[in-house]
Amino acid sequence: MTFHDLSVFDHFFFDLDGTLADSKADVLGSIEQAYRSLGFGYDKSRLKIGPLLPEIIASISPQLDENQRALAATTFRAMYAAGKYRNTRLFEGVAEFLDKLQAAGKTLYVATNKPKAATYEVLEKLGIKDRFLFIGTPDCSGEHLPKAEVLKMMVSMFGLDTRQCVMVGDTVADMEAGRLAGMRTLGFLSGYGDESFRECGADGYFVSYRELLS
Repeated sequence: MTFHDLSVFDHFFFDLDGTLADSKADVLGSIEQAYRSLGFGYDKSRLKIGPLLPEIIASISPQLDENQRALAATTFRAMYAAGKYRNTRLFEGVAEFLDKLQAAGKTLYVATNKPKAATYEVLEKLGIKDRFLFIGTPDCSGEHLPKAEVLKMMVSMFGLDTRQCVMVGDTVADMEAGRLAGMRTLGFLSGYGDESFRECGADGYFVSYRELLS
């Protein structure tokens, strides 16, 4: 797929952290604050933004028991919300790209692992919440769904033809979720994915949203 082929898609699904928004400073800072306040240690080399919070905590602090991990998650969420996402910004060119898609009659969606409350607050803060027809989160249906199931739910909800859908994300998991939902995939190389992301078999890749505006 070349970037010129984007015109064939009518429905664009975007991951949030690492794809639309650079939230690294707020997320990492809140994890540091939470663990310091609890007196827990963690392995910074294993810290990757993108997976569900319980997976992140299990990876960076396998020594914690179930109750301690739950406490770490609760403390992180409280500190993350209290920070009001002050350091979170849109990646360069995102707003203009969303405008371009909407002007072309495309429909926009969010599909993220971030919980609903925080997702809505971040999108409001960034000034782009109203651009999306639907915002899919793990808890948006009252259940706890993985991203692929959230995508499938949205496809079913709006009666979409998956051949007209593309998932835009920055991690291998985003691309896998898109494929499982029957969509094409577009990888953002300047997000939070590691080197393996470049070889994950996405249908297309881009480094900057400026590429998509040309």
